[in-house]
Amino acid sequence: MNFPLALAGRLRSVAMPIAILAVLGLTVTFVVSPIRTWMSQQELFDARSGQYAAYEEVNDALQDEIDALRTDAGVRQAVRDQLGYLLPNERRVPLLEMPGASVTLPARWPYTFVASIVALRETQRAGVEQGNLDTYDPSRP
Repeated sequence: MNFPLALAGRLRSVAMPIAILAVLGLTVTFVVSPIRTWMSQQELFDARSGQYAAYEEVNDALQDEIDALRTDAGVRQAVRDQLGYLLPNERRVPLLEMPGASVTLPARWPYTFVASIVALRETQRAGVEQGNLDTYDPSRP
């Protein structure tokens, strides 16, 4: 057998798997990696688009509030809602009376201290209702 022909046959049997590996490597490098990168960028873009939409909603709500506060009625409503301001001819009417809470506390410290404060307040309220006591007003000397 001829030596160059045997060497060429051996090289052909080795070159074919190397060529297949090279083609696979180039395919992965130029096709699969860019597609994976593009898909990850698409997911990131979708997430950022959702965040941007949420920011736009917040900005629209704030702009609506700013537009409302530029009018006199909007300012009045904001003062009424946030500060509880009433006009001079208005009056606040409570809808429910405060319930009478029973004070049954244990007979040990610190509950005895709290029970004595509650008893003092009840006595003071009863005295004010009967007209015997006056309520404390820090603005009056």
